[in-house]
Amino acid sequence: MEDWGIFVREFAASQGKSFDGEIVQLVAQKLHEIFPQAFREVLKQDAETGGQKFAAMVLNLHQIALGELKDLGLQNREILDKLEAVATQQQICQVMAKLASIEMGIRSDLGQIQDLLQRLVDTSAPRLPLPYECETIINEKVQGFTGRKFVFEAISRFLQDNPKGYFVLEADPGVGKSSIMAMCVLLLKRRCIVHFNSQSQGMVKAEQFLENACTQLIQVFKLDYPKLPENATRDGNFLSRLLGEVSDKLNGKKLIFVVDALDEVDLSLQGRGSNVLYLPDALPDNVYFIVSKQPKTLSLPNHQVFDLMQYNAEILEDVKAYIEKRTSHSSSIQDWINRQNLSLEEFVAVVAEKSQNNFMYLRYVLNDIDSGKYSDVSLKDLPRELEGYYEKHWARMEMAVKDKELRRRKLKVIYLLTKTRKPVCCDILADFAEEDALDVQEVLDNWEQFLRRNGDSSPDYSIYHASFQRFLHRKDVVQKAGVSLRDIETAISDNLWEDLYGDE
Repeated sequence: MEDWGIFVREFAASQGKSFDGEIVQLVAQKLHEIFPQAFREVLKQDAETGGQKFAAMVLNLHQIALGELKDLGLQNREILDKLEAVATQQQICQVMAKLASIEMGIRSDLGQIQDLLQRLVDTSAPRLPLPYECETIINEKVQGFTGRKFVFEAISRFLQDNPKGYFVLEADPGVGKSSIMAMCVLLLKRRCIVHFNSQSQGMVKAEQFLENACTQLIQVFKLDYPKLPENATRDGNFLSRLLGEVSDKLNGKKLIFVVDALDEVDLSLQGRGSNVLYLPDALPDNVYFIVSKQPKTLSLPNHQVFDLMQYNAEILEDVKAYIEKRTSHSSSIQDWINRQNLSLEEFVAVVAEKSQNNFMYLRYVLNDIDSGKYSDVSLKDLPRELEGYYEKHWARMEMAVKDKELRRRKLKVIYLLTKTRKPVCCDILADFAEEDALDVQEVLDNWEQFLRRNGDSSPDYSIYHASFQRFLHRKDVVQKAGVSLRDIETAISDNLWEDLYGDE
Protein backbone atom coordinates (compact mmCIF):
# COMPACT_ATOMS: atom_id res chain seq x y z
CA MET A 1 0.00 0.00 0.00
CA GLU A 2 2.78 2.43 0.95
CA ASP A 3 4.65 1.71 -2.30
CA TRP A 4 1.53 2.33 -4.36
CA GLY A 5 0.96 5.60 -2.49
CA ILE A 6 4.48 6.74 -3.40
CA PHE A 7 3.90 5.72 -7.01
CA VAL A 8 0.62 7.67 -7.28
CA ARG A 9 2.23 10.82 -5.81
CA GLU A 10 5.28 10.58 -8.10
CA PHE A 11 3.14 9.92 -11.16
CA ALA A 12 0.95 12.92 -10.38
CA ALA A 13 4.02 15.09 -9.86
CA SER A 14 5.45 13.99 -13.23
CA GLN A 15 2.27 15.37 -14.81
CA GLY A 16 2.51 18.63 -12.86
CA LYS A 17 -0.39 17.69 -10.59
CA SER A 18 -1.01 16.75 -6.97
CA PHE A 19 -3.73 14.74 -5.25
CA ASP A 20 -5.42 15.05 -1.90
CA GLY A 21 -4.15 12.49 0.66
CA GLU A 22 -7.49 10.66 0.79
CA ILE A 23 -7.57 10.30 -2.99
CA VAL A 24 -3.99 8.96 -3.00
CA GLN A 25 -4.94 6.44 -0.33
CA LEU A 26 -8.08 5.34 -2.20
CA VAL A 27 -6.25 4.90 -5.53
CA ALA A 28 -3.33 3.12 -3.84
CA GLN A 29 -5.69 0.68 -2.14
CA LYS A 30 -7.47 -0.08 -5.44
CA LEU A 31 -4.18 -0.65 -7.28
CA HIS A 32 -2.94 -2.85 -4.45
CA GLU A 33 -6.04 -5.04 -4.81
CA ILE A 34 -6.41 -5.34 -8.60
CA PHE A 35 -2.96 -4.85 -10.14
CA PRO A 36 -1.41 -8.29 -9.29
CA GLN A 37 -4.22 -10.26 -10.95
CA ALA A 38 -4.28 -7.96 -13.98
CA PHE A 39 -0.49 -8.19 -14.35
CA ARG A 40 -0.58 -12.00 -14.16
CA GLU A 41 -3.16 -12.03 -16.96
CA VAL A 42 -0.93 -9.83 -19.14
CA LEU A 43 2.02 -12.16 -18.56
CA LYS A 44 -0.07 -15.21 -19.50
CA GLN A 45 -1.17 -13.62 -22.76
CA ASP A 46 2.40 -12.52 -23.53
CA ALA A 47 3.72 -16.05 -22.90
CA GLU A 48 1.43 -17.39 -25.64
CA THR A 49 3.22 -15.26 -28.24
CA GLY A 50 6.77 -16.06 -27.14
CA GLY A 51 7.21 -13.81 -24.11
CA GLN A 52 8.66 -10.85 -26.01
CA LYS A 53 7.28 -8.24 -23.61
CA PHE A 54 8.48 -10.16 -20.58
CA ALA A 55 11.94 -10.50 -22.13
CA ALA A 56 12.04 -6.76 -22.85
CA MET A 57 11.00 -5.97 -19.28
CA VAL A 58 13.69 -8.22 -17.81
CA LEU A 59 16.37 -6.75 -20.08
CA ASN A 60 15.26 -3.21 -19.24
CA LEU A 61 15.50 -3.88 -15.50
CA HIS A 62 18.86 -5.60 -16.00
CA GLN A 63 20.26 -2.62 -17.91
CA ILE A 64 18.98 -0.17 -15.30
CA ALA A 65 20.65 -2.19 -12.53
CA LEU A 66 23.88 -2.46 -14.48
CA GLY A 67 23.89 1.27 -15.21
CA GLU A 68 23.36 2.15 -11.55
CA LEU A 69 26.19 -0.17 -10.49
CA LYS A 70 28.52 1.53 -12.97
CA ASP A 71 27.39 4.95 -11.71
CA LEU A 72 28.41 3.86 -8.23
CA GLY A 73 31.92 3.42 -9.56
CA LEU A 74 32.06 -0.32 -9.08
CA GLN A 75 35.65 -1.31 -9.79
CA ASN A 76 35.38 -5.09 -9.78
CA ARG A 77 35.50 -5.85 -13.50
CA GLU A 78 34.73 -9.53 -12.88
CA ILE A 79 31.36 -8.70 -11.29
CA LEU A 80 30.43 -6.35 -14.12
CA ASP A 81 31.42 -8.91 -16.74
CA LYS A 82 29.22 -11.57 -15.13
CA LEU A 83 26.28 -9.20 -14.89
CA GLU A 84 26.63 -8.24 -18.53
CA ALA A 85 26.69 -11.93 -19.48
CA VAL A 86 23.64 -12.88 -17.41
CA ALA A 87 21.24 -12.80 -20.33
CA THR A 88 20.83 -11.61 -23.85
CA GLN A 89 17.46 -10.93 -25.38
CA GLN A 90 17.85 -14.04 -27.53
CA GLN A 91 18.51 -16.23 -24.49
CA ILE A 92 15.53 -14.90 -22.59
CA CYS A 93 13.25 -15.33 -25.59
CA GLN A 94 14.44 -18.93 -26.01
CA VAL A 95 13.46 -19.69 -22.42
CA MET A 96 10.09 -17.95 -22.81
CA ALA A 97 9.41 -19.80 -26.07
CA LYS A 98 9.63 -23.09 -24.17
CA LEU A 99 7.04 -21.77 -21.74
CA ALA A 100 4.83 -20.23 -24.41
CA SER A 101 2.96 -23.45 -25.19
CA ILE A 102 2.32 -24.18 -21.53
CA GLU A 103 -0.44 -22.32 -19.74
CA MET A 104 0.26 -21.46 -16.12
CA GLY A 105 -0.46 -24.56 -14.05
CA ILE A 106 -0.01 -27.02 -16.98
CA ARG A 107 2.59 -29.71 -16.38
CA SER A 108 4.79 -31.04 -19.16
CA ASP A 109 3.15 -34.49 -19.14
CA LEU A 110 -0.11 -32.84 -20.22
CA GLY A 111 1.55 -30.93 -23.05
CA GLN A 112 0.63 -33.60 -25.62
CA ILE A 113 -3.03 -33.47 -24.61
CA GLN A 114 -2.99 -29.69 -24.74
CA ASP A 115 -1.53 -29.80 -28.25
CA LEU A 116 -4.31 -32.16 -29.32
CA LEU A 117 -7.04 -29.97 -27.83
CA GLN A 118 -5.55 -26.90 -29.48
CA ARG A 119 -6.05 -28.53 -32.87
CA LEU A 120 -9.74 -29.06 -32.11
CA VAL A 121 -10.65 -25.51 -31.09
CA ASP A 122 -10.23 -22.13 -32.73
CA THR A 123 -7.05 -20.72 -31.19
CA SER A 124 -7.49 -17.50 -33.18
CA ALA A 125 -10.55 -16.70 -31.08
CA PRO A 126 -9.95 -14.35 -28.13
CA ARG A 127 -9.43 -15.72 -24.64
CA LEU A 128 -12.63 -14.98 -22.79
CA PRO A 129 -12.47 -13.09 -19.50
CA LEU A 130 -13.86 -15.35 -16.79
CA PRO A 131 -16.48 -14.24 -14.28
CA TYR A 132 -14.74 -13.36 -11.00
CA GLU A 133 -16.27 -16.29 -9.14
CA CYS A 134 -15.06 -18.77 -11.80
CA GLU A 135 -11.59 -17.20 -11.89
CA THR A 136 -11.27 -17.60 -8.12
CA ILE A 137 -12.33 -21.26 -8.18
CA ILE A 138 -10.06 -22.16 -11.11
CA ASN A 139 -7.00 -20.53 -9.55
CA GLU A 140 -7.62 -22.44 -6.31
CA LYS A 141 -8.31 -25.79 -7.93
CA VAL A 142 -5.24 -26.00 -10.19
CA GLN A 143 -2.73 -25.35 -7.41
CA GLY A 144 -0.63 -28.48 -6.96
CA PHE A 145 -2.69 -30.37 -9.55
CA THR A 146 -1.25 -33.83 -10.15
CA GLY A 147 -2.16 -36.70 -12.47
CA ARG A 148 -5.59 -37.55 -13.97
CA LYS A 149 -4.03 -37.73 -17.42
CA PHE A 150 -6.31 -40.69 -18.22
CA VAL A 151 -9.36 -38.43 -17.75
CA PHE A 152 -8.10 -35.87 -20.25
CA GLU A 153 -7.28 -38.65 -22.70
CA ALA A 154 -10.91 -39.83 -22.42
CA ILE A 155 -12.18 -36.27 -23.01
CA SER A 156 -9.92 -35.94 -26.06
CA ARG A 157 -11.20 -39.24 -27.50
CA PHE A 158 -14.79 -38.16 -26.93
CA LEU A 159 -14.24 -34.89 -28.77
CA GLN A 160 -12.57 -36.68 -31.67
CA ASP A 161 -14.97 -39.61 -31.99
CA ASN A 162 -18.31 -37.77 -31.66
CA PRO A 163 -19.80 -35.08 -33.88
CA LYS A 164 -21.34 -33.38 -30.78
CA GLY A 165 -22.63 -34.29 -27.32
CA TYR A 166 -22.31 -34.30 -23.55
CA PHE A 167 -19.32 -35.74 -21.67
CA VAL A 168 -20.31 -36.22 -18.02
CA LEU A 169 -17.59 -36.67 -15.39
CA GLU A 170 -19.03 -38.41 -12.33
CA ALA A 171 -17.27 -38.92 -8.98
CA ASP A 172 -17.83 -38.78 -5.23
CA PRO A 173 -17.17 -35.54 -3.30
CA GLY A 174 -13.50 -34.63 -2.85
CA VAL A 175 -12.10 -36.91 -5.56
CA GLY A 176 -11.15 -33.92 -7.71
CA LYS A 177 -13.93 -33.21 -10.22
CA SER A 178 -13.63 -29.44 -9.95
CA SER A 179 -9.83 -29.56 -10.21
CA ILE A 180 -10.12 -31.63 -13.39
CA MET A 181 -12.63 -29.18 -14.85
CA ALA A 182 -10.42 -26.22 -13.92
CA MET A 183 -7.41 -27.86 -15.56
CA CYS A 184 -9.54 -28.59 -18.63
CA VAL A 185 -10.16 -24.84 -18.97
CA LEU A 186 -6.41 -24.19 -18.86
CA LEU A 187 -5.65 -26.98 -21.33
CA LEU A 188 -8.08 -25.31 -23.73
CA LYS A 189 -6.36 -21.98 -23.02
CA ARG A 190 -9.77 -20.57 -22.11
CA ARG A 191 -11.04 -21.01 -25.67
CA CYS A 192 -14.24 -22.43 -24.19
CA ILE A 193 -17.44 -21.26 -22.51
CA VAL A 194 -16.91 -21.65 -18.76
CA HIS A 195 -19.31 -21.84 -15.83
CA PHE A 196 -18.59 -23.17 -12.33
CA ASN A 197 -21.61 -23.75 -10.12
CA SER A 198 -20.90 -23.30 -6.43
CA GLN A 199 -23.22 -23.26 -3.45
CA SER A 200 -20.71 -21.35 -1.33
CA GLN A 201 -20.36 -18.64 -3.98
CA GLY A 202 -24.11 -18.38 -4.53
CA MET A 203 -23.77 -19.71 -8.11
CA VAL A 204 -26.64 -22.19 -8.09
CA LYS A 205 -29.21 -20.76 -10.52
CA ALA A 206 -29.95 -21.66 -14.11
CA GLU A 207 -30.39 -17.97 -14.93
CA GLN A 208 -26.81 -17.29 -13.80
CA PHE A 209 -25.50 -19.98 -16.14
CA LEU A 210 -27.65 -18.77 -19.04
CA GLU A 211 -26.58 -15.15 -18.62
CA ASN A 212 -22.93 -16.19 -18.36
CA ALA A 213 -23.00 -18.61 -21.32
CA CYS A 214 -25.05 -16.36 -23.65
CA THR A 215 -22.90 -13.32 -22.88
CA GLN A 216 -19.71 -15.25 -23.66
CA LEU A 217 -21.16 -16.58 -26.92
CA ILE A 218 -22.20 -13.10 -28.06
CA GLN A 219 -18.77 -11.70 -27.24
CA VAL A 220 -16.63 -14.38 -28.85
CA PHE A 221 -18.70 -14.71 -32.03
CA LYS A 222 -19.57 -10.99 -32.25
CA LEU A 223 -23.30 -11.69 -32.54
CA ASP A 224 -25.69 -8.81 -33.14
CA TYR A 225 -27.13 -8.48 -29.63
CA PRO A 226 -26.29 -5.16 -27.90
CA LYS A 227 -27.76 -6.67 -24.73
CA LEU A 228 -29.45 -9.88 -23.68
CA PRO A 229 -33.19 -10.05 -24.40
CA GLU A 230 -35.39 -9.89 -21.31
CA ASN A 231 -36.41 -13.55 -21.63
CA ALA A 232 -32.86 -14.82 -22.32
CA THR A 233 -32.48 -16.40 -18.88
CA ARG A 234 -36.06 -17.60 -18.42
CA ASP A 235 -35.41 -20.95 -20.10
CA GLY A 236 -33.00 -22.51 -22.58
CA ASN A 237 -34.64 -21.24 -25.78
CA PHE A 238 -32.35 -18.24 -26.31
CA LEU A 239 -29.22 -20.33 -25.63
CA SER A 240 -30.38 -22.88 -28.21
CA ARG A 241 -30.99 -20.07 -30.71
CA LEU A 242 -27.46 -18.73 -30.17
CA LEU A 243 -25.98 -22.19 -30.64
CA GLY A 244 -27.78 -22.43 -33.94
CA GLU A 245 -26.39 -19.06 -35.02
CA VAL A 246 -22.79 -19.89 -34.13
CA SER A 247 -22.79 -23.39 -35.59
CA ASP A 248 -22.25 -22.00 -39.11
CA LYS A 249 -19.32 -19.93 -37.87
CA LEU A 250 -17.33 -22.84 -36.44
CA ASN A 251 -15.80 -23.91 -39.78
CA GLY A 252 -15.15 -27.43 -38.55
CA LYS A 253 -13.69 -26.32 -35.20
CA LYS A 254 -15.35 -27.31 -31.95
CA LEU A 255 -17.27 -25.14 -29.50
CA ILE A 256 -16.77 -26.52 -26.00
CA PHE A 257 -18.62 -25.68 -22.79
CA VAL A 258 -16.99 -26.56 -19.45
CA VAL A 259 -19.64 -26.62 -16.70
CA ASP A 260 -18.77 -27.80 -13.19
CA ALA A 261 -20.86 -29.16 -10.31
CA LEU A 262 -24.31 -29.75 -11.80
CA ASP A 263 -25.28 -31.37 -8.48
CA GLU A 264 -24.99 -27.96 -6.75
CA VAL A 265 -27.63 -26.35 -8.99
CA ASP A 266 -30.87 -25.44 -7.21
CA LEU A 267 -33.41 -27.35 -9.33
CA SER A 268 -36.32 -25.96 -7.33
CA LEU A 269 -35.83 -22.66 -9.18
CA GLN A 270 -36.42 -24.29 -12.58
CA GLY A 271 -39.51 -25.47 -14.39
CA ARG A 272 -40.58 -28.99 -13.46
CA GLY A 273 -39.18 -31.68 -15.74
CA SER A 274 -36.60 -29.39 -17.36
CA ASN A 275 -32.97 -30.37 -17.84
CA VAL A 276 -30.55 -29.10 -15.22
CA LEU A 277 -29.58 -25.51 -16.19
CA TYR A 278 -32.02 -25.87 -19.13
CA LEU A 279 -29.26 -27.63 -21.10
CA PRO A 280 -30.43 -28.24 -24.69
CA ASP A 281 -31.77 -31.69 -25.61
CA ALA A 282 -30.33 -31.34 -29.12
CA LEU A 283 -26.96 -29.81 -29.96
CA PRO A 284 -25.72 -28.58 -33.34
CA ASP A 285 -22.73 -30.37 -34.82
CA ASN A 286 -19.35 -29.49 -33.28
CA VAL A 287 -20.92 -28.28 -30.03
CA TYR A 288 -19.87 -30.15 -26.86
CA PHE A 289 -20.53 -29.90 -23.15
CA ILE A 290 -17.98 -31.24 -20.65
CA VAL A 291 -19.80 -31.30 -17.33
CA SER A 292 -19.25 -32.77 -13.87
CA LYS A 293 -21.55 -33.97 -11.13
CA GLN A 294 -21.86 -36.41 -8.27
CA PRO A 295 -23.25 -39.86 -9.17
CA LYS A 296 -26.92 -39.17 -8.56
CA THR A 297 -29.93 -38.75 -10.81
CA LEU A 298 -30.18 -35.51 -12.73
CA SER A 299 -32.32 -34.66 -15.72
CA LEU A 300 -29.81 -34.64 -18.60
CA PRO A 301 -30.13 -35.18 -22.35
CA ASN A 302 -28.30 -38.06 -24.05
CA HIS A 303 -24.80 -38.19 -22.70
CA GLN A 304 -21.69 -40.30 -22.17
CA VAL A 305 -20.73 -40.89 -18.55
CA PHE A 306 -17.14 -41.21 -17.39
CA ASP A 307 -17.30 -42.77 -13.90
CA LEU A 308 -14.10 -41.69 -12.15
CA MET A 309 -14.80 -44.11 -9.28
CA GLN A 310 -14.07 -47.03 -11.63
CA TYR A 311 -10.41 -45.98 -11.89
CA ASN A 312 -9.22 -46.59 -8.34
CA ALA A 313 -5.81 -47.93 -9.35
CA GLU A 314 -5.05 -44.91 -11.54
CA ILE A 315 -6.29 -42.46 -8.90
CA LEU A 316 -4.18 -44.19 -6.24
CA GLU A 317 -1.04 -43.63 -8.32
CA ASP A 318 -1.98 -39.97 -8.70
CA VAL A 319 -2.63 -39.70 -4.95
CA LYS A 320 0.83 -41.08 -4.16
CA ALA A 321 2.42 -38.73 -6.70
CA TYR A 322 0.59 -35.79 -5.11
CA ILE A 323 1.80 -36.73 -1.60
CA GLU A 324 5.38 -37.11 -2.81
CA LYS A 325 5.20 -33.75 -4.59
CA ARG A 326 3.83 -31.94 -1.54
CA THR A 327 6.44 -33.59 0.69
CA SER A 328 9.33 -32.68 -1.59
CA HIS A 329 8.28 -29.00 -1.46
CA SER A 330 7.81 -28.84 2.32
CA SER A 331 10.65 -29.03 4.84
CA SER A 332 8.01 -29.05 7.61
CA ILE A 333 6.42 -32.26 6.32
CA GLN A 334 9.88 -33.80 5.87
CA ASP A 335 10.76 -32.88 9.49
CA TRP A 336 7.47 -34.41 10.70
CA ILE A 337 8.36 -37.66 8.89
CA ASN A 338 11.91 -37.69 10.28
CA ARG A 339 10.79 -37.05 13.88
CA GLN A 340 8.67 -40.20 13.69
CA ASN A 341 11.51 -42.25 12.14
CA LEU A 342 9.40 -42.96 9.05
CA SER A 343 10.55 -43.65 5.53
CA LEU A 344 9.04 -41.61 2.72
CA GLU A 345 7.56 -44.80 1.24
CA GLU A 346 5.85 -45.67 4.53
CA PHE A 347 4.46 -42.15 4.95
CA VAL A 348 3.12 -42.05 1.37
CA ALA A 349 1.54 -45.50 1.62
CA VAL A 350 -0.25 -44.86 4.93
CA VAL A 351 -1.52 -41.38 4.05
CA ALA A 352 -2.72 -42.61 0.66
CA GLU A 353 -4.60 -45.51 2.30
CA LYS A 354 -6.19 -43.22 4.91
CA SER A 355 -7.25 -40.77 2.23
CA GLN A 356 -9.27 -43.39 0.34
CA ASN A 357 -8.24 -41.58 -2.85
CA ASN A 358 -9.79 -38.30 -1.70
CA PHE A 359 -7.75 -35.25 -2.71
CA MET A 360 -9.74 -32.97 -0.41
CA TYR A 361 -8.57 -35.11 2.52
CA LEU A 362 -4.95 -34.81 1.32
CA ARG A 363 -5.26 -31.05 1.00
CA TYR A 364 -6.44 -30.69 4.60
CA VAL A 365 -4.16 -33.24 6.28
CA LEU A 366 -0.94 -32.26 4.49
CA ASN A 367 -1.67 -28.58 5.14
CA ASP A 368 -2.12 -29.32 8.85
CA ILE A 369 1.16 -31.27 9.00
CA ASP A 370 2.90 -28.49 7.07
CA SER A 371 1.60 -25.76 9.39
CA GLY A 372 2.45 -27.65 12.59
CA LYS A 373 -1.14 -28.29 13.68
CA TYR A 374 -0.43 -32.04 13.72
CA SER A 375 2.90 -31.83 15.53
CA ASP A 376 1.42 -33.96 18.37
CA VAL A 377 -0.26 -36.51 16.06
CA SER A 378 1.43 -39.74 15.01
CA LEU A 379 1.10 -41.37 11.61
CA LYS A 380 -1.26 -44.06 12.88
CA ASP A 381 -3.43 -41.44 14.60
CA LEU A 382 -4.01 -39.35 11.50
CA PRO A 383 -7.75 -39.21 10.77
CA ARG A 384 -9.16 -41.70 8.30
CA GLU A 385 -11.14 -40.47 5.27
CA LEU A 386 -12.62 -37.00 4.83
CA GLU A 387 -15.41 -37.48 7.36
CA GLY A 388 -12.82 -38.62 9.89
CA TYR A 389 -10.86 -35.43 9.31
CA TYR A 390 -13.96 -33.31 9.90
CA GLU A 391 -14.67 -35.29 13.09
CA LYS A 392 -11.13 -34.73 14.37
CA HIS A 393 -11.21 -31.00 13.72
CA TRP A 394 -14.64 -30.81 15.36
CA ALA A 395 -13.27 -32.53 18.47
CA ARG A 396 -10.35 -30.12 18.62
CA MET A 397 -12.72 -27.15 18.47
CA GLU A 398 -14.81 -28.66 21.27
CA MET A 399 -11.74 -29.12 23.46
CA ALA A 400 -10.62 -25.55 22.77
CA VAL A 401 -13.86 -24.11 24.22
CA LYS A 402 -15.03 -25.81 27.41
CA ASP A 403 -17.98 -23.51 28.09
CA LYS A 404 -20.97 -25.06 26.26
CA GLU A 405 -22.85 -21.79 25.79
CA LEU A 406 -19.76 -20.03 24.46
CA ARG A 407 -19.09 -22.96 22.12
CA ARG A 408 -22.68 -22.87 20.85
CA ARG A 409 -22.42 -19.13 20.14
CA LYS A 410 -19.16 -19.59 18.27
CA LEU A 411 -20.45 -22.52 16.21
CA LYS A 412 -23.51 -20.48 15.26
CA VAL A 413 -21.19 -18.35 13.13
CA ILE A 414 -20.13 -21.36 11.05
CA TYR A 415 -23.73 -22.50 10.66
CA LEU A 416 -24.68 -19.03 9.46
CA LEU A 417 -22.11 -19.44 6.69
CA THR A 418 -23.65 -22.76 5.62
CA LYS A 419 -27.00 -21.05 5.14
CA THR A 420 -25.94 -17.85 3.38
CA ARG A 421 -26.42 -17.87 -0.37
CA LYS A 422 -23.49 -15.57 -1.11
CA PRO A 423 -20.06 -14.90 0.41
CA VAL A 424 -20.43 -12.62 3.42
CA CYS A 425 -18.08 -10.43 5.46
CA CYS A 426 -17.23 -10.69 9.15
CA ASP A 427 -19.25 -7.61 10.18
CA ILE A 428 -22.48 -8.93 8.66
CA LEU A 429 -21.93 -12.33 10.28
CA ALA A 430 -21.42 -10.55 13.60
CA ASP A 431 -24.73 -8.71 13.14
CA PHE A 432 -26.62 -11.93 12.40
CA ALA A 433 -24.94 -13.86 15.20
CA GLU A 434 -25.33 -10.91 17.58
CA GLU A 435 -21.71 -11.37 18.59
CA ASP A 436 -18.70 -9.11 18.79
CA ALA A 437 -16.89 -8.84 15.43
CA LEU A 438 -13.53 -9.78 17.04
CA ASP A 439 -15.05 -13.01 18.40
CA VAL A 440 -16.53 -13.79 14.99
CA GLN A 441 -13.17 -13.21 13.31
CA GLU A 442 -11.58 -15.62 15.80
CA VAL A 443 -14.10 -18.29 14.78
CA LEU A 444 -13.37 -17.67 11.10
CA ASP A 445 -9.64 -18.01 11.78
CA ASN A 446 -10.17 -21.30 13.66
CA TRP A 447 -12.03 -22.79 10.69
CA GLU A 448 -9.95 -21.12 7.99
CA GLN A 449 -9.02 -24.32 6.13
CA PHE A 450 -12.71 -24.95 5.40
CA LEU A 451 -13.45 -21.43 4.16
CA ARG A 452 -12.92 -19.57 0.93
CA ARG A 453 -11.73 -16.01 1.51
CA ASN A 454 -12.35 -13.35 -1.16
CA GLY A 455 -10.63 -9.96 -0.95
CA ASP A 456 -8.00 -8.49 1.36
CA SER A 457 -9.05 -5.34 3.19
CA SER A 458 -12.58 -6.50 4.10
CA PRO A 459 -12.81 -10.11 2.90
CA ASP A 460 -15.96 -12.12 2.29
CA TYR A 461 -16.16 -15.73 3.50
CA SER A 462 -17.95 -18.83 2.27
CA ILE A 463 -17.72 -22.60 2.82
CA TYR A 464 -14.96 -24.01 0.62
CA HIS A 465 -16.42 -27.43 -0.14
CA ALA A 466 -19.97 -28.77 -0.05
CA SER A 467 -18.84 -31.95 1.78
CA PHE A 468 -18.05 -29.87 4.88
CA GLN A 469 -21.46 -28.25 4.69
CA ARG A 470 -23.08 -31.69 4.53
CA PHE A 471 -21.03 -32.79 7.55
CA LEU A 472 -22.20 -29.81 9.59
CA HIS A 473 -25.83 -30.56 8.69
CA ARG A 474 -25.59 -34.18 9.80
CA LYS A 475 -28.20 -34.72 12.52
CA ASP A 476 -25.79 -35.82 15.24
CA VAL A 477 -23.39 -32.96 14.49
CA VAL A 478 -26.20 -30.38 14.65
CA GLN A 479 -27.23 -31.81 18.03
CA LYS A 480 -23.66 -31.58 19.33
CA ALA A 481 -23.44 -27.97 18.18
CA GLY A 482 -26.63 -27.08 20.07
CA VAL A 483 -27.78 -24.66 17.36
CA SER A 484 -31.19 -24.15 15.81
CA LEU A 485 -31.06 -24.26 12.03
CA ARG A 486 -34.56 -22.79 11.88
CA ASP A 487 -33.49 -19.77 13.95
CA ILE A 488 -30.50 -19.28 11.66
CA GLU A 489 -32.66 -19.40 8.53
CA THR A 490 -35.02 -16.88 10.11
CA ALA A 491 -32.14 -14.51 10.88
CA ILE A 492 -30.89 -14.68 7.30
CA SER A 493 -34.31 -14.01 5.77
CA ASP A 494 -34.93 -10.82 7.79
CA ASN A 495 -35.06 -7.32 6.31
CA LEU A 496 -31.38 -6.62 6.85
CA TRP A 497 -30.37 -9.45 4.50
CA GLU A 498 -32.85 -8.30 1.88
CA ASP A 499 -31.51 -4.76 2.08
CA LEU A 500 -27.98 -6.03 1.50
CA TYR A 501 -28.54 -8.72 -1.12
CA GLY A 502 -31.95 -8.08 -2.62
CA ASP A 503 -34.49 -10.86 -3.13
CA GLU A 504 -31.83 -13.54 -3.84
